[in-house]
Amino acid sequence: SSGINAEWPLRPGRAARRGPQLPEGVQKKKTYTGVSTKKLNWQSIPIKNIQKTTFWAKTKELELESQDLLESLSEEFAAKAAKETGPALAVSKKRVKELKVIDPKASQNFGILLNSSLKGLSFEELRILILKCDDSSLSPSVMESLLRFLPSGEDMASLRLLKDEHDELCTAEQFAFMLANIPRIEPRLQAMVFKKKFFEEAKEIKPDLTYVIAACEELKTSEKFGKCLELILLIGNYMNSGSRNAESYGFKLNFLTKLQNTKAHDNRSNMLHFLANLLENRYPQWVNFKDDLRNLEKARRVSDDQLSKQLRGMKKSLTNLKKELEFHKNPESIDDRFGTEMNAFLEYANDEYEKLEATYTNMGKCVAEIITFYGEDPKKTNAEEFFSDIVTFCNDFETARVENAKMKEAKKREEKQKELKEKEKRRKEQKEKERKDFIIDQQGEGEGVLDDLMDALKTGQAYNRDNRRQKPRQTRGKSAAEKRSKKEKSTDCDSALIPLL
Repeated sequence: SSGINAEWPLRPGRAARRGPQLPEGVQKKKTYTGVSTKKLNWQSIPIKNIQKTTFWAKTKELELESQDLLESLSEEFAAKAAKETGPALAVSKKRVKELKVIDPKASQNFGILLNSSLKGLSFEELRILILKCDDSSLSPSVMESLLRFLPSGEDMASLRLLKDEHDELCTAEQFAFMLANIPRIEPRLQAMVFKKKFFEEAKEIKPDLTYVIAACEELKTSEKFGKCLELILLIGNYMNSGSRNAESYGFKLNFLTKLQNTKAHDNRSNMLHFLANLLENRYPQWVNFKDDLRNLEKARRVSDDQLSKQLRGMKKSLTNLKKELEFHKNPESIDDRFGTEMNAFLEYANDEYEKLEATYTNMGKCVAEIITFYGEDPKKTNAEEFFSDIVTFCNDFETARVENAKMKEAKKREEKQKELKEKEKRRKEQKEKERKDFIIDQQGEGEGVLDDLMDALKTGQAYNRDNRRQKPRQTRGKSAAEKRSKKEKSTDCDSALIPLL
């Protein structure tokens, strides 16, 4: 037995301590009886917090008391009268048990816990579960709440002294009394929480380590991604000719996220669109390089700092558990199975931790190797940022491919529209030409009729009705040019004929 829960022997001649004492000079507060008013739901300051120098040690509120004030309070804030029935009357007469050790806040917290997560469990059932380290009915959050709400070591010592007054304690303090009498309750609950969480954390850590190691291997072996980088290096050295970045042997991979910053002359596309087009049209065998990097997206979400913190926490908890087991070699109760349960768990957890730690070490080596593989300093390059930059490039590249396809379709529509406009323009021009030719032909026919009439006037046939009816027009059908030529030859006699018309 550790002896931590043994009752402390009292010194001869000393009475048992019954709770915190009032500071010197502070008088006990007046007790009012027969008051039936509504209550003010405040949170009282614990007596142990009232020192000589505090404000509450100097208050003299009784000097302000008057009978008319009390009567006004009773009248203005009278409580609703209870129905005069047997059960209700019994409840109204029930004495409320006052807190002796724990503060009101702790009492409230225990009350919430008992009416929610621990509802349905008796104090004895919970005590047995904790002694047996049976977490089947206790979640990590419940056990962590118990740890948070545990009374201080001083208060638990005071609670143990109230064994003979157990029935006079309120529910919250009876619960606290039960916890205080479980051997080494705090480290016991800490060990139970660690055991419950260990399996969950190990299950989360394993795949994260695997993702990072696999991503490093993919980046090292992907020929498609490597060829894409070579193409970018070629383009960059050409475009950087004559600058300080000319003739470079390589570039930091964070540059991949900046390709779209280089705009084309039309300001509608950028280098990323150009690269996507180049791979689509000339090197289609490399364009799907993203398919070679399947684990990269998951790997970039893995935080090395978080993994390191989790593993350090595991190691510390395993060390603490090993030390704690030294106190449980001789349990006080046959129900206390802490030593048996936790020794078995410790053996398993140590093996699992060693495997996780070895895999984590291997992951660190893989990350350092891949960063070095691409010519960068692993001490200055953050692995999460390194992976994220490549993932961002892959996603931006795919977006550029989609945008290229849209621009290509838009260009086709634009060319089709242009072709339709040209066709419509040619149709309108042809129609206009035909209209003009028609007008010219009509004018030519009109001029032919006039020429015939002038000929008839010259020969006198215009005055012979019969001849005019029988003789067909000779000039109809002549070309407009011939008719215009004939018209020009007869201009000298027009002036004499016009009056006759």
